Amino acid sequence: MQWFYLASGSIVFFTSVDLLQRVLAVDSKNPRAMAFLFNLFAALIALGIFLFRGNLTNLTYYTSKEAWLYVAIAALMYAVFERYRFKVAKQLDASYFATVLNVSVVVAFIGSVFLYKESLGSAKIIGSLLILFALILVSIGRKSKKHLTVKGLLLGIFISAVLGLGWMLDKKGALYFSADVYNILLWAIPVPLIYLPYIKTGNLISEFRLASWKIVLLAALNVIGYLMQLKALEIGEATKVIPIVQTTTLFTVLFGIILLRERENIGRKVFAAILALSGVYLLI
Repeated sequence: MQWFYLASGSIVFFTSVDLLQRVLAVDSKNPRAMAFLFNLFAALIALGIFLFRGNLTNLTYYTSKEAWLYVAIAALMYAVFERYRFKVAKQLDASYFATVLNVSVVVAFIGSVFLYKESLGSAKIIGSLLILFALILVSIGRKSKKHLTVKGLLLGIFISAVLGLGWMLDKKGALYFSADVYNILLWAIPVPLIYLPYIKTGNLISEFRLASWKIVLLAALNVIGYLMQLKALEIGEATKVIPIVQTTTLFTVLFGIILLRERENIGRKVFAAILALSGVYLLI
């Protein structure tokens, strides 16, 4: 059950990230510059956690081509997602984007079944479907402020699928490198990939002035949540951990009712919560 407690802990941190993003409402003028700064701070924080925990003495150097291939592919997937996520957010309303992002859960789940050859019993299938349905249920029907664009929709589907592939490979990376080392690699490697071909220094300074300490806090919460998710993947099945962690969307909506007074469609949100919790019960 330790994997479940770790996965639950990651939900707490990821939900905090989502809620803080809503409250702080950082108005980025250069999304890629903001993504670069976010990942840069996240990489530094991941390294700091690694050193603080005294893991340097246990550091092992890996020469396996297969191990580095998995890391390279996963880092590329995350870099693509981070590079374009804010662009999609500008073209799609939050409700549409949240719905499209559920593609990543499907891709990661199906991919993990084949990659890790994990057993796929009826309880796991039903539990995962209940969680997916709950996520879709809380994502649709929100008030839209922007029109749905075909370009934004296609790009949203693409980066969601890419994100799912990254999630799918996380367990491999955590097992090869340990969660602590892999956490550093997956935050650090995408940084130059997001920067290429270049970002004007003035844009970086401007974006940091807009976000200031808030982007550091968000990066810290995200790093800790991701590390807990990786540790859950080290000891738990990916086809259980991934669906459970993605209930973050649901908890963000539910806490939004309490903290942000987002009271529309309360009945639907409560019903979705019941479905998701039932799904989690089946998975554990």
